[in-house]
Amino acid sequence: MSTLAYTRELPDYLLRPTATTQLLKCAVPGTLLLLLLTACTSHEHQAYNPLQQPYTMPAAYGNSYFSYQASVPHPEYYDLPFQQVPGYHLTGLRFPSSEQNGQPGNLVDARYFRSNRSGPKPLLIVLPVWATHTFPAMVISNGYTQHSDGEANVLWLKGDGALFDWFKLAKIDNEAEFTHEVEQATERFRAVAIDTRRLIDWAETQPEIDSSRIAIIGFSMSAIVGANVAGTDSRINTAVYVLGGARPWDMMAECNLFVEYMRKQVSADLGWDQEQYRDFFRGHLEPGDPAQWRGHYRPENTLIIESSKDDCIPPNSRDALFQATGKPERIVYPYNHWQPFLAMTPVGRKVLSKDIFEFLDRKLLQSGDKIYQGSHQLTSSAESR
Repeated sequence: MSTLAYTRELPDYLLRPTATTQLLKCAVPGTLLLLLLTACTSHEHQAYNPLQQPYTMPAAYGNSYFSYQASVPHPEYYDLPFQQVPGYHLTGLRFPSSEQNGQPGNLVDARYFRSNRSGPKPLLIVLPVWATHTFPAMVISNGYTQHSDGEANVLWLKGDGALFDWFKLAKIDNEAEFTHEVEQATERFRAVAIDTRRLIDWAETQPEIDSSRIAIIGFSMSAIVGANVAGTDSRINTAVYVLGGARPWDMMAECNLFVEYMRKQVSADLGWDQEQYRDFFRGHLEPGDPAQWRGHYRPENTLIIESSKDDCIPPNSRDALFQATGKPERIVYPYNHWQPFLAMTPVGRKVLSKDIFEFLDRKLLQSGDKIYQGSHQLTSSAESR
């Protein structure tokens, strides 16, 4: 078989530019470098409108979908002797999940960066991109320990197991089996949110953690999980959602890459059109839609980072999260779903990481809610949508 013939048989998603190929594009030498650096970091920063209704804690956060009866966990701690960070004691901790989370051993596993500085410090919970790549979570976890200079504790949740196994789902050719697998995936999606809430239970028992200042950050799928945690747990004081959204059934119906491959295979096997596929996933994912927690979020302490040309999170999903969280501060990149992560690398001058750290400084470290003084455009979110 010729190379050309083989290439034509590959799924479309494998032939599209990936984060890796985009990184290579941004790393080429010569006169294009400056232009590409600008392209990989260009974005618009929109401020939260302080005239909007500020957050007031709801009378009750009652919901059954993310409720749990498990007791405060007592983790097993384990050493990470070759991964220490100056100014911190880095240790691993793990405990059994109270649900079925799809992770190795059905465990909740995390890396805890405990500050060596005296006195209670805030906690940043960093969610993973499950079974995809450690890069975003690693950059934020390691980076913020250095940036905060010991003024914050950081808890990085591991995510080696998939929540939705796209390739396994793509191989299923009958509706009953597909429904069963999606139900299990949905349970994993629910379970990791509960795991995160139980980590907060544990954090409240630690004297070095100021439990009134707990932040959460998630990326892509974990941004949706993070929004569900923040929307159902009043202990989250500050939140950052990177390339997330609401209405997850719309993502399933419109996202490209691996999700598109699954969708095309399953739709062909089951004879579904796009709307039947969308309706199927709505029936399973609607209880975990972050948009339903409108009024439970703290918009003044929320940052949304999105891409205007996101080819995985459709516009209505992005807007639904923006509206539900109270039109908070927002950074918009004019690129696809993966390209903004380039702005977390030296090639992208670490612009995205710096913006996240600057926001956390203002909100989590309480260094003063000063007006943003970055190098890019800052407008009012009231003018945007």
